[in-house]
Amino acid sequence: MNFAVCVDANAGARAQARAEAKKQDALHRQRALSFWNRETQFARNLDRSVIGLSRDQSDIRQNILYQTGAGRLAQQKAYAAYLRSRKANEGGRAKSFGRSALTKYLQTKAGIEGVVTTVAGRQAAQKQSQAMRSFRSFQARAREKLGLPAQPPPPVMMPPSNRLGGALSLAQSGLSIAASAKSLFSLSDIRVKENVVEVGVSPQGYKIYEFNYKGGDVRFRGAMAQDVVKKNPMAVGIDQNYLTVDYSKIDVDMEVVNVGV
Repeated sequence: MNFAVCVDANAGARAQARAEAKKQDALHRQRALSFWNRETQFARNLDRSVIGLSRDQSDIRQNILYQTGAGRLAQQKAYAAYLRSRKANEGGRAKSFGRSALTKYLQTKAGIEGVVTTVAGRQAAQKQSQAMRSFRSFQARAREKLGLPAQPPPPVMMPPSNRLGGALSLAQSGLSIAASAKSLFSLSDIRVKENVVEVGVSPQGYKIYEFNYKGGDVRFRGAMAQDVVKKNPMAVGIDQNYLTVDYSKIDVDMEVVNVGV
């Protein structure tokens, strides 16, 4: 009996492990590509946040300059009005008129400077703080969307090869087949066999053949029911419309010749 000892009992498990490793690698590549896309978007969002902050700060500075210019213009107009009032007072009005005009000018000037100070000071600081909060909040949201980079998948354990186990498994299969073949009635109808080759004749005159059952790779040696029924009808039975042979009643043994792989 020839057994193909090159068979690996763990071949199926090893193939499954290789398939799982390829699947994990494909998933890792997909996650890495997804992170790369998010990383690219994150970089664009950072640029947008910096541009937004720059625009906000520019608006704050522009408003300070505008309010300062407007304040200076108002001061200039107030001072001009004060000077005109002094010239008008040269006609002999009371000194209280001059003091009143000066007081009005100084009050106007103080009011204008207060507005400019507020705009350039407290309000500008508030707007600057608000712009920075918006900037940091935007960056935080962008970083949250970025997530973590793809982590390498855990290694897939490759089962070791087990060729000895494969050989033993085939041997056990062969013995099981042989035991089944030597049962009281063995299916021996020519209609279920193929690759039939006559290899000899028993002392009692039964022809001996080598064959395999249709759809199978295992080679057997034994008799053919259609031949046996002619010499010994009592050794032939019927199972589901197929002929069987009781090998205990003839001088031919049913045996396994070769276990195909």
